[in-house]
Amino acid sequence: MKTFELKPLTLAMAMIAVPAFAQESTPSTLSDAGLEEITVTGSYRDSLTNALNQKRDAVGSKDSILAEDIADFPDLNLAESLQRIPGVAITRDAGEGRNISVRGLGAQFTRVRINGMEAISTTGGADSSGGANRDRSFDFNTFASELFSNLTVHKTTASELDEGSLGATVDLNTGRPLDMADDFTFAANMQYGYNSQSEEANPRTSFLVGGKNEAETFGWMASYSYSDRNILEQGFSTVRWTASEQIVNCSACADDAELAALNEGFFPRIPRYGKFSHEQERQGFTGTLQFRPTDRTEILVDYLTSNFDATREEEFVSVSLKDGTNYKEYDVTDYTMDGNGTITSMTVENYDLRVEHRFDELETKFDQFSIRASHDFTDRLRGDVLWGASESNFSNPMQTTAIVDAINVQNSFTYNSTTSGGSIDFADFDTSNPANYQFVELRHRPNSVDNTFDTAAFNLEFDLNDTMTLKGGVSQKSFEFDVEEMRAGPKFSGISASELQGGSTSMGGITWFSPDVDSTLASYAGEVAASMAPRAQDIRNVKEDSTGYYLQLGWNTEVAGMPLRGNVGVRQVTTEVESNGLTDLGGEFVAVRATNEYDDTLPSLNLALDVNEDMVVRFSASDVMARPGLGNLTPGGKIDQFNGTISYGNPKLDPFRARAYDVSYEWYFNDDAVFAAAYFYKDIDSFITRQTDSGLSWAETGLDASLLRDEGTYDETTAWDVTRDVNGEGGELSGIELQYQQMFFDNYGLLLNYTYVDSEMNYGTTDEPMYDVLTGMSKNTYNATVFYENEDFSARVSYAKRSDYLTQSPAAVRNGNDKEYTEGTANIDFVASYNLNDNWKLSFEGINLTNEPNRQMIDTAGRIVVDHTTGRQYYVGAQYKF
Repeated sequence: MKTFELKPLTLAMAMIAVPAFAQESTPSTLSDAGLEEITVTGSYRDSLTNALNQKRDAVGSKDSILAEDIADFPDLNLAESLQRIPGVAITRDAGEGRNISVRGLGAQFTRVRINGMEAISTTGGADSSGGANRDRSFDFNTFASELFSNLTVHKTTASELDEGSLGATVDLNTGRPLDMADDFTFAANMQYGYNSQSEEANPRTSFLVGGKNEAETFGWMASYSYSDRNILEQGFSTVRWTASEQIVNCSACADDAELAALNEGFFPRIPRYGKFSHEQERQGFTGTLQFRPTDRTEILVDYLTSNFDATREEEFVSVSLKDGTNYKEYDVTDYTMDGNGTITSMTVENYDLRVEHRFDELETKFDQFSIRASHDFTDRLRGDVLWGASESNFSNPMQTTAIVDAINVQNSFTYNSTTSGGSIDFADFDTSNPANYQFVELRHRPNSVDNTFDTAAFNLEFDLNDTMTLKGGVSQKSFEFDVEEMRAGPKFSGISASELQGGSTSMGGITWFSPDVDSTLASYAGEVAASMAPRAQDIRNVKEDSTGYYLQLGWNTEVAGMPLRGNVGVRQVTTEVESNGLTDLGGEFVAVRATNEYDDTLPSLNLALDVNEDMVVRFSASDVMARPGLGNLTPGGKIDQFNGTISYGNPKLDPFRARAYDVSYEWYFNDDAVFAAAYFYKDIDSFITRQTDSGLSWAETGLDASLLRDEGTYDETTAWDVTRDVNGEGGELSGIELQYQQMFFDNYGLLLNYTYVDSEMNYGTTDEPMYDVLTGMSKNTYNATVFYENEDFSARVSYAKRSDYLTQSPAAVRNGNDKEYTEGTANIDFVASYNLNDNWKLSFEGINLTNEPNRQMIDTAGRIVVDHTTGRQYYVGAQYKF
């Protein structure tokens, strides 16, 4: 693992740049590609106005959210703040925003920077919420929102912006001490939260302290946040629906023909009740030093750290309608089937009942350190240099499940499932009695994910004349990804669950025995250790070194008497990849290494025409790229020398590439008002899919010939059948955005936005295409906020809605269903505050006031996979500042 490593190019940049900063010149500004000046405001209305000013003055298309005041961000969660921006939608885990998509492109296509540096933050989630993040997605729930003062979403790109995104670049910026109004500032926020479902109350607190000298040549700032959160998630789920396993016994069927018709229907594989207890503790710290020794020089030193510690207990009581030979043994005594072939209810006898209790310990530790300096060498020549490193370490040392079964239960069991919900009835079977169960399995699956970034960049900017500016720069990024998972799964028989420690858990009127995970693991530690083995597909590593150069010409001139701002440029980037994994070679796991290199030339054009003092028309065109998913790059898999077959990821993958266009119209009909409309289009050249090719040479696999053994009939001179990920056909994405914002009657305000996105991607091959929309893409997203604000009191209600979106590639949907998707959500939040005086403010917040469920579905028939709720969250608090 690399930690804060200095590369040769980094040292060269520092040696070139640092001595120059001792010279004197004129006022400096940091490059628009990185940090921006942030004005601290005192009201929600002011924060909206300042955000509009940033949008209006930009050349490309971007939207921002600013803190209302010191340590006073408008939402508790960064992702939930970002969803207020047009085109942004979020996914949630444990009732809290985790990932974002921008204009239909999911989290893996969105690049996130913290204080100008690219970063990846990784957490773990329940399996139904995506599990551990083992890709390029950024998990926003790692951070408390109080640590940041500005969020900006760049929806178009320029050559000065680093590559790596098809969708957007998101900037998260912390505060700047020299931007504070006073020489010394202290602010503290204390809140107490209550969740309606867990019925738990938890604290949340933050503070900020900072100062600057009288000459405003030196400033310092530190902030800290802490929150504790207990959430109860519960509901009905089915895992999947199947029509492939044949029911043998059906006393409810009149004849064989009815039985045959029943076997054409879909039933849930594991109908169950689930109860998730989430306990989360989040701490964060930022520290900033800001130097302006002269009017021409500025130096920023930033440090940010965040700890996200959590435990999660998952307790299920279920019937395994699919396991082993169960479906051949149980008898269907009653059922109903709708016109879509969905068996919406079924009563069975002689079934197997299963109880699972899983316990997870999860920790994410994120650290980032950076130094940035800018200097005006002359009145026309400016430069800045950046160096920094970030590291995200996710650890799941305990992912342990204790499983007990009740075999051949003779009484009735009934499930009911419709598109609007599900229920289970175990009749008179005593699910709470441990004597009715046998201990059958103990699973132990510790895992970890580490991501590191080392970044260095050097930029120069030269004014050619009063209207034209030339920019150029070089950057180097070194990224490393490590994932590891071990598994143990000892099986047991003849052990009564009465011998296990445990207790009762209940949900929806049903109480069941739940074995204690800690004591069970301790009692059978020897068996666990003996069965521990690596999970080959999750022992892998990717290293990427990318070097980029850009040149960009910007101007601010007039056309037909109308001001025209713009830039045109090109970025050239070379990416070197090393991938490592494990492959199964004749039953033995062998370490595999592969390398790849690719180049991208990325031109861009951005134009902003001020039609008049209130109207701006923008146009952007660019070539963009996003690097392949980290899971796709693994060389690990299986090599069969006797049958001439190979299966693996593909370390030779090229990136996703697209050409993007954006046209927008913005009418700023008042100082704090806007109506904006945008059209965007992306022509995506290739989309990664899985494919089998026959007759490939060994050299075409990208694997080293030293892997092959002398045994077997296939070697490096023969043709192989290879199953791997490939750069398949691409597709198209297009959409529109509408935005409206205005104040009414001085104290009332309204914010509205709507985004429509459509896409068509080929998830298959050229010969066997499979077209569908992008995963993670909602066709429709809406946001509305109504607020009232005067000098003492402020209140607002926000509504955020997104429509259904695919959660699985159509090629990966199983058991005869045609798609997997998450049902759209509609969330309502409320916040109010009252200023007691200049120092004290009281606040109240209500989040997810409608207790919106997480409903995951399968097939166009709308068969429920997950139907869980997490409750309403309330906060009361007080803020003190001086």
